[in-house]
Amino acid sequence: MRYCRIVLTLVGLAFLITCPGWAQTAIDKDINLLRKNLRTEKQSIVDQSMGLDAAKKAQFWKVYADYQTALDAIWDQRIANIKKYAENIDKMTDAVADQLAVKMMDLEGQRASLRNKYYKLYKEQMGARIAARFLQVETTLATLIDLQLSSEIPILQ
Repeated sequence: MRYCRIVLTLVGLAFLITCPGWAQTAIDKDINLLRKNLRTEKQSIVDQSMGLDAAKKAQFWKVYADYQTALDAIWDQRIANIKKYAENIDKMTDAVADQLAVKMMDLEGQRASLRNKYYKLYKEQMGARIAARFLQVETTLATLIDLQLSSEIPILQ
């Protein structure tokens, strides 16, 4: 059920980003609200999926806060890239398409590097099983988010 809420939130996010004609400040406010709601839902899913006792939970969330801050910075860039795509979709040039594609690949690499960094950190601090569970949950959620977002953004013509 929680996965459904995340998916529905992402549909709204994709719509807001790709819908031309809305005032930029209104879009930004709506995006920030949707991101806040998504983050709350995600935190609940991660908490339930990790299934940690109180002592390990406190240790986990202390590290996770830093992870989420770094992930948010990557998402800021990703949203800016999607906005640029939306702004240029009807007048796309090869140069802009190339810039967008290169940025998208760079951001995917940054996300993978970030998960790798925090996997190693969790492994060192909490053991390989908890680190692997973190990686599994984060990768699953990222895949769901990516799939939904991709399905809402029109293919470049």
